[in-house]
Formats: sequence, C-alpha cells, structure tokens
Amino acid sequence: MAISGRRRFDDDKVVKYETAEKDFEVEVSRTLNKWCVTVYQMPDKAIVVQDFYPERWKALARAQDFIRLLNQRKKKEEEGLAGSRDDDDY
Repeated sequence: MAISGRRRFDDDKVVKYETAEKDFEVEVSRTLNKWCVTVYQMPDKAIVVQDFYPERWKALARAQDFIRLLNQRKKKEEEGLAGSRDDDDY
C-alpha cells in the first residue's frame, strides 16, 4: 500500500485532553519538526512533564496514556482514603 506524501488538513491542529477532575491538561502540538506532549497542572498551567516524538500518532498515544494514568491516580487515592476510613471504625 502506497502512502501519500500529503498531510491531512488537521495534522497541525493542537489537541488537548483534560483529566476527569480537570486538575491536569495534556496538550499535543507541533514543535520544531517534532510532536510535543506537554502535561500541565491546572489552574496555573505549570508544566509537569514535556516530551517529544517524531510521529504524531506516537505523541497522541502517549498523551492518552498520560490522561489514563492521571485519572487512575485520582481513583486510587480515593480508594485508599475509603480503605483507611474503614480501618478507623474498628
């Protein structure tokens, strides 16, 4: 299968993802011939981590991984707090 050298119209579009709690934002953007994945801590948009990938699909996959991990972190914290409350009842 031949791959066209033409890029799609939305290839340069910035993609943003937010965690369920809206305390982190992950952004994928084109920077200096590479794709940049940046994780911001909200509300002041402090950069937590930034990484670069040669291909857009890799950057998008990593951004989704970050969102999934950040959302799991929040759930585990809640489960841990609920578990410690149960221990205090006895």
